[in-house]
Amino acid sequence: MFKRRKPRETLEVLREWLWPKSGWIRAGKYVFHRLIRLDDGPRTIAVGMACGAFASASPFVGTHFITAGILALIFRGNIIASTLGTWVGNPITFPFIWLLTYQIGLIVLGQETTGELPDIGASLTDTASEGILTTIIYPMLIGALPVGSFLALFTCFPTLWAVKGYKLANQKRRKRGGNAPMEDES
Repeated sequence: MFKRRKPRETLEVLREWLWPKSGWIRAGKYVFHRLIRLDDGPRTIAVGMACGAFASASPFVGTHFITAGILALIFRGNIIASTLGTWVGNPITFPFIWLLTYQIGLIVLGQETTGELPDIGASLTDTASEGILTTIIYPMLIGALPVGSFLALFTCFPTLWAVKGYKLANQKRRKRGGNAPMEDES
């Protein structure tokens, strides 16, 4: 009943996942409006967004929603906002986030940073104690902590200000008597 008349091809689905049909600006506007209209306090929404942004720095891509939700529960943030916050990590930003987490992880661990990525093929076939876990994942996991903290702060405060501003303007509009457009009060 709710299926498409002509099913989308796999390449079309992949293309829309990488580049939405309506464009990234419209997708971003939708997320912003969905976020500021959540029925929760500004602090709770901002903490939820920060948890999602923090989780998006993790090298374990399939677990971002779960990690963000658990962090939102721990820090008393909004779970829906935490899932929206994971949009910080997207196909455009992931390469930069992963490279940054890897490089910072190497610096924190005191290992040499050459600016080059490790040979993943050699890491996968290596049976010695230094496999893919110790050469790639462990530095990325260590580097994800400072990068995730930065992303959380970078998302928390703008979200807090935006939600506070929207809720305050909405309160003023309701006090004036309904759906009348707001006038400039300067």
